[in-house]
Amino acid sequence: MNKTLYRLLVKAVPKPKLRFGGWTGFSVSEGLAGRLIRVLEHERVQGGVLALMNREGLTSAAAFGRSCFRTRKPSEPEDSFRSASVSKFVTAAGVLRLAAAGRISLDRDISEYMGYPVRHPKAPDRPVTLRMLLAHRAGLRDGASYLAALTRPTPLQELLAHPDCYTDHLPDEGFEYSNLGAGLVGAVLEAALRQPFETLMREAILDPAGVRATYLPQHVPHTLADAWRIMPPSGAPLYDAEERIARQIPPMDPERDYLTAHGGLCVTAEELLRIAAFTLSDPACAAMRIPISDFGQRDPHLQEGLGCFIYRDPDLPFPLYGHQGLAYGAVHGLFFRDDAENGFTAFALLTSAASEQRDGVITALNRDVAREVFRE
Repeated sequence: MNKTLYRLLVKAVPKPKLRFGGWTGFSVSEGLAGRLIRVLEHERVQGGVLALMNREGLTSAAAFGRSCFRTRKPSEPEDSFRSASVSKFVTAAGVLRLAAAGRISLDRDISEYMGYPVRHPKAPDRPVTLRMLLAHRAGLRDGASYLAALTRPTPLQELLAHPDCYTDHLPDEGFEYSNLGAGLVGAVLEAALRQPFETLMREAILDPAGVRATYLPQHVPHTLADAWRIMPPSGAPLYDAEERIARQIPPMDPERDYLTAHGGLCVTAEELLRIAAFTLSDPACAAMRIPISDFGQRDPHLQEGLGCFIYRDPDLPFPLYGHQGLAYGAVHGLFFRDDAENGFTAFALLTSAASEQRDGVITALNRDVAREVFRE
């Protein structure tokens, strides 16, 4: 939908009346809380959880609105949300820790792991690596064949035979943000290490960070939120948590397991903060925060590291690290600063439905929440 038209249509959506249900940890000033609520209402957020981490490493979370489409159940701080592309940040951290432990190589030809050639059609002799996949420089794109596979999963080898899965530029010669490439990471890990992706991430990053987050909705310990779209309005949840939980967990299959690593993490807001703080304490994850590519005209303020956004908002005097997620009408964000003098501060925002308006890549919702939090 045209961005200008979308802005006009969103204004016709009634503003919700929101309030924070009480902070779980340290006290958040009434002034900051009030400004944040105004941002959430302005962006028509229907429900979710916002968690903050202060300079002392303490967290506090508060819920607002509703997380279930049909029952209108109020959101609670311990609710989990399918975090969409915020998952890429967590996946990258897990991969880097597996590489540091010597279990996987970031620079080995993934064809050796998959058991068949994975090649750009215009570069049959050039290997594709995990490092390229994490940095969105593997020459892969989300073409029509990939989009069709979201609802009719195609075996990976068959999918990668479609020319529309590849960019015009060659591997490692350009940047193209790709869910296919990020999802392929999960398949490569399974093929290389002969363990389910969930197990590998549990051992590599989730357990060490002390969280119960999971890439399997069936394993969510508390409420899993729905997601729906406010414009055009949804008549049913686009991400139906109850239906997802009822699905049978399929056996591990690298040829089918390329639709999880890029967006499937189910996590609470406080857990995201703990994962982010853990990555800062682990030298293996430091490479995530090194800029590799620019988003260019798509967003002049945004760069990409290994599974990590580096966001330089002109209204803030320091870069932010993390990731954004948008799927099924929900908007999510994890952003933190890394400042030796002022310490680590962060926010994690998980929503059930919200305005998706944006000028570049970062949504107005994440931009404005970041400005309020980090100015404080």
